[in-house]
Amino acid sequence: MRFRVDPLPLPGTYRGTAIVVDVIRATTTAGLYLRAGAKALILAPGVEVARALRQEGEILAGEVGGLPPEGFDLGNSPREVERVVGKAVVMATTNGTRAAHAALGARHILLGSLQNARAVAEKARETGEEVHLVCAGKEGQMALDDLYTAGVIGKRLKGLGFSPEGEMAHLALFLAENPAFPVLSSSEAAKALVGVGLGEDVAECARVDVHAVVPRFLGMRGEGMVFGG
Repeated sequence: MRFRVDPLPLPGTYRGTAIVVDVIRATTTAGLYLRAGAKALILAPGVEVARALRQEGEILAGEVGGLPPEGFDLGNSPREVERVVGKAVVMATTNGTRAAHAALGARHILLGSLQNARAVAEKARETGEEVHLVCAGKEGQMALDDLYTAGVIGKRLKGLGFSPEGEMAHLALFLAENPAFPVLSSSEAAKALVGVGLGEDVAECARVDVHAVVPRFLGMRGEGMVFGG
């Protein structure tokens, strides 16, 4: 089996298994929400859709410019997950939740991060499909942090018998030979977080293989993509 790496999402092109990566911070936080005990995640393509999707008793979480939009219960920080226990979370972020929507059409959609790198690779192998690592990027530009994370997951896929295909897969694997925190810290996403006082989130996002929760796509609720663990 093979895996490819897309430095930016390519909507409408995915048929096998897609692993969506927005390591700083949406896919990291999504995994931690489910690990903490959230009932489900509903990923919206935008803030206004998220507001419309939210039902009574649900948590509204996300960010614009790194900070929670007006009226949201939570931002997008992996260090703020305690309030989601036993509740569904409706999420909308600038890059990550949109990237998940771009993967629609794939038979299996998983959310990957450094924290669940090994687990998401193993879950992808179980599908028996070719794997596309879909990097969210940052506002339409390739993101170093996502490409690096795709490489770390790619290393785990290689260990499970997958072969890299294409230059980007090989570039990602090359980047993954470096330690996580210095690479993530040098990314534009990390610098933006530091600028809004959330630099501590970077260290949390840089932790590798710390849990085995893999958010997987279950179906749609209106315009929202529902994920469970």
